Amino acid sequence: MNRKTMPTWIPSYGILLLTVVLAVLIAFVPEKSPLFLAVLCLNVVFCILNRKFFSGSAVVVFRSLVGLLFVFSGFSKGVDPLGTSYVIHDYLEAYGVPWLTGLSLFGSFVLNMAEFVIGICLLFNVKFRWTVIATFVMMLFFTITTWYDAVANPVPDCGCFGKAVVMTNWQTFYKNIVLDACVLVLLFSVNRIPDRRPAAFNAMIAGGAAVLFLGFEFYNYRYLPVVNFLEWKEGVRLFPENPKPVQHFVTYRNKFTGEVEEYLLEDCPYADSGWVAAWEFVDRRDVDPNPRTVNINIVEKLDDEDPGWDVTKDLLETDSYLFLVAVYDLEEADPEGMAKVAASVKRLREAGYESCFLTSSTVQEAEDCKKAYGLEDFMFFYSDNTAIKAVIRSNPGIVLLRDAWVLELWDWRRFPEPEEIDLAALSRAYGF
Repeated sequence: MNRKTMPTWIPSYGILLLTVVLAVLIAFVPEKSPLFLAVLCLNVVFCILNRKFFSGSAVVVFRSLVGLLFVFSGFSKGVDPLGTSYVIHDYLEAYGVPWLTGLSLFGSFVLNMAEFVIGICLLFNVKFRWTVIATFVMMLFFTITTWYDAVANPVPDCGCFGKAVVMTNWQTFYKNIVLDACVLVLLFSVNRIPDRRPAAFNAMIAGGAAVLFLGFEFYNYRYLPVVNFLEWKEGVRLFPENPKPVQHFVTYRNKFTGEVEEYLLEDCPYADSGWVAAWEFVDRRDVDPNPRTVNINIVEKLDDEDPGWDVTKDLLETDSYLFLVAVYDLEEADPEGMAKVAASVKRLREAGYESCFLTSSTVQEAEDCKKAYGLEDFMFFYSDNTAIKAVIRSNPGIVLLRDAWVLELWDWRRFPEPEEIDLAALSRAYGF
């Protein structure tokens, strides 16, 4: 069987199978691998060499796979447009164009919508030629960007799937090379896929998808993500219930031989006077075997020069209901939202519940906020700006906690009246 008489499905589905296998293997190659990169590039070469031999059924499969991936990518970022804007902001800072950061949110809305609409158009075979060209241009941009990310690491998380799927920069680059191969298959097949549907029908699908998705993004931006992919979500416990003991290791060096030994702290022979005379302390390390759901350090500060006292576990593991108001930036916080939240926490205190504030602003800004909204009797705690943004996508936002469980999250617009919060039901659900 020569190349001319070979059925087109053989090279088509052979490349499809190889592409799928490579896509799966990305999960096991988190860092730079020249061998894996060479195989990915070889797959792209195979697509180019077999550009005249792709069967119609294989093209449909490739089109559907790319379409589904673009829909998922657009959705996972569109469900959290504010989070995507943070990533775009980081990119603009890293690439030396901070004067464009004011467009981060607009760019998030447009990028997420474009990905979603392209995915829908691929799935429904809308204007195949122009959709594939748009896909190719977008993938070319993404591939170049993620290559630089993988090599230079200017932004640690590209956010290509929002917080739904977190990948390393190298994995993101590999993923884009796999996608490039799929898009090349479509690009080489544009002249063989007819589009016989009326232009009005195509416009209705593309335009309808764009309008509906923009509305979906706006809803998630104005309120909270309808699907929460963040670490803080309802039903998550921030620390393990039965923690394992933290292991403490100490390293000592022999003063005479230079030998270095590491001991578990409890196994260190401090009672041996001869050992104590011969060995000197070098280093110490602590190993916490307990998984930590969230990466946040909360401190209590007296003034802006005070580094603060860590109160993370004490605050989050409180055995009573705590309404934690997260305001990552007091100056940028919505004044209407701050006024509403201030009034709500005062009513909560009257009802016997505790509330406190968490911010990354300065102590002086916190004092000004207390005076402006009559919050002098409330505690303000402090943490990193990025960490607080990962708590809730609202500024301000309210998190209900008890015993390190995240029970409820509200944006300030939909925070209920104290009497509307059914704490009894929560107590039954979590066994308090």
